[in-house]
Amino acid sequence: MSDVEYRKAAESLRANPEQWAAYQSTGNCVILAGPGSGKTKTITIKIARLLAEDVAAPRRIACITYSNACVAELRTRIRQLKIEDESRLSLSSVHSFCLTELVLPYGKLAGLQIPDPIAVATPSQSREVFKAAQLAALGSEQRPWFRTVCDRLRRTILDHSSAEWGRWDSRQTAVVEAYEAGLLARGLIDFDGMVLAGVKLVEDHAWVRQVVRAKFPVIVVDEYQDLGLPLHRMVLALMNEAKVRIVAVGDPDQSIYGFTGANPVLLRSLGLLPEVEAIRLKLNYRCAEKIIMASKSLLPAPDDFKSFDGRNGLIQIHTVEQPMPGQAKYALSTVVPHLLKQNPSWKPGDIAVLYPTKNEGSAISASADFLGLQYFRADNGSPLKRSRLIEWLVEAARWCGGGWTTGEVNLSQLLKSWRQMRRTQMSDREILAERARLVTTIFAMRDGNLPLQAWLTALFASVLKPAMDQEPGLADEEDNVLELLDACSPNGALSNYTVEVFGNQGKDPERLNFITLHGSKGLEFQAVIMINLEEGAFPNSMVRTHEELAEVSRQFYVGITRAKSQVHLMFNQRESPLLTKVRAAVTL
Repeated sequence: MSDVEYRKAAESLRANPEQWAAYQSTGNCVILAGPGSGKTKTITIKIARLLAEDVAAPRRIACITYSNACVAELRTRIRQLKIEDESRLSLSSVHSFCLTELVLPYGKLAGLQIPDPIAVATPSQSREVFKAAQLAALGSEQRPWFRTVCDRLRRTILDHSSAEWGRWDSRQTAVVEAYEAGLLARGLIDFDGMVLAGVKLVEDHAWVRQVVRAKFPVIVVDEYQDLGLPLHRMVLALMNEAKVRIVAVGDPDQSIYGFTGANPVLLRSLGLLPEVEAIRLKLNYRCAEKIIMASKSLLPAPDDFKSFDGRNGLIQIHTVEQPMPGQAKYALSTVVPHLLKQNPSWKPGDIAVLYPTKNEGSAISASADFLGLQYFRADNGSPLKRSRLIEWLVEAARWCGGGWTTGEVNLSQLLKSWRQMRRTQMSDREILAERARLVTTIFAMRDGNLPLQAWLTALFASVLKPAMDQEPGLADEEDNVLELLDACSPNGALSNYTVEVFGNQGKDPERLNFITLHGSKGLEFQAVIMINLEEGAFPNSMVRTHEELAEVSRQFYVGITRAKSQVHLMFNQRESPLLTKVRAAVTL
C-alpha cells in the first residue's frame, strides 16, 4: 500500500493510546491483547508500516502464528490493507515456517538426522508409527490419552540427553524415542519434528541465525501464548544472538492449549525482559460491561479491561434440570427463538453454542436435526476441519457458487493463496501447467447448485491429489480431504450439500454456529450459549491439578468473551464452581 494509505489506516489507532504505542514501537515488543482489543487490526497496520519504512526489498518480514485458521484470518486482514508487495510478507504457521524456511534449506547442510528427501508423515502414518513404538517399547498399546502425554513431553523437554529427560517417566521417554526412530526409519518427519529440528538449527548454528536475520530482520509472532517452548526458545535465540527484531502478540489469559505444551508464562516472561517493551491493550471493542465483569471473575489477576462503548449487556444463568441432551433441546427450542424475537436485526448466524468436546457437539447437532434447524458445526465430529486447504476449498466454492459474478471472492487472490501452499521448488513450466489445470477445472464448475461431491471429486483428481503427493507441507491435509470426500458420498453427512452451501460454511447468516471452545478463539457473535456447566462436567472429574483447573477457567473466559451482547449459561442441578464465580460477579 502507499504511504498515504497506510498512514490513513494508522490514524484510526491514534484515539487508543495503547494501540498507538504498539504501532509506534521501534524495537522488540510484546503486545498483550485481551479479547476484542483490536489486536489483529493493530498488528496488520504495524506490519504495513514495517514493510513501507523499515524493511527494504529484497528482505522480508515473517509473520508466524498458531494454526492455519489464524493464518487465513491474518491474510484476509492484510489483503484488506492492499499492501503493494505481499510477497515480502511470509505468513505461515510455525510448522510451515520451520519446514520451508529452516529444515528444507539448511537441515542437511547442518548435518541433522532428517529424511532425505523430506517426507512429512500424514496423520494416519503418524498413528501407525506411534502404535508400533508402543508395542516395541512397552509390549502393548496404551490408552488414547497416552499419545497426548507423549506429544506434550516432546514439546517440553527438547534435549533427550538432559538430566530432566532421564528423570522423566521411563515408559513415556521410551515410547517417544521409539516413535522418533520409527519415523526416521520410514523416511518420515512429523509436524512436531519439524519444529524441534528448526529449534536445533537456530540454537546450535550461528550461521543459520545470521541467514534468518538477513532474510527476515523482523519476525512477528501472533497468538504467542499458544505456541509453546520450542518456538519460545527459537525466538530468544534469534532476538538475543542474531538481533532479529521480535514483535510478539497474544494474551496469556487465553492460553487454552496446555495439552500441546503451550504455557502462558512464556509470553509474560518475554514481556519482562529489559530489551523488550510490553504494551497492554485494555479497551474491549466487542463485549458489553456485564460480559467483561463476568469474564474477569474467572481470572486470578485480571487487568482493568474496559468496554469501549459502555453497553450493559446480559448474562443469564438457566437452571434447566435436565441432562445435556435436554439442555441442548431447551437452548435451541426456547432460548434461540427468544433471542431472535427480541432482536429482530439478528440472524441465526449471530448466535453460537459453545462446548468443550465433540460429545456435546453431537448432542447439540442431534437436537438441531430433530428440530429441523440449519447449522454450521466445527469440531472433530464434523467432516469440515479448520485447516488451510479446507479453508481454501471453501473460498473456491464461494467463487464457483457466485462469488465470481459479485466480486466477493477474487480469482487472482484465490490463485495466489493456492500458490502459497506450494512451498517447494517448482519450475516456471510446472507452475503454469498447474495453474492452467486449476483455472480450467474451477471455470468448468461455476455452478452453485452443483453437488459438492462432483465438484470436489473433479478438483481432487486434477489438482489436489497431485499437489499433496508432491508437497511435503500438505501431507497432513490428505486425510482431511478424503474425509470430506467420504462425507459427500450418498450416505454421508454432507450428501445433500451443494457448492453454494459448502462455500457459505461459517458465513451463512441463516445457520446457527456449533463450535468447541478451542475452535471459537478469534470469533465473535451477538450471543453465546453454553450448556452442561455442571459440577463434575465442567471442569470434568479428570481435572485435578491447579494448572489444569486454571486452563479450564481460561477456556470459560474465552467462551464468554466471544459474545458482544448476551451470554446464556445452563446447568442441570449442581452448578460448576466456575459458574458460581460468574453468578457472584454479575449479581454484585
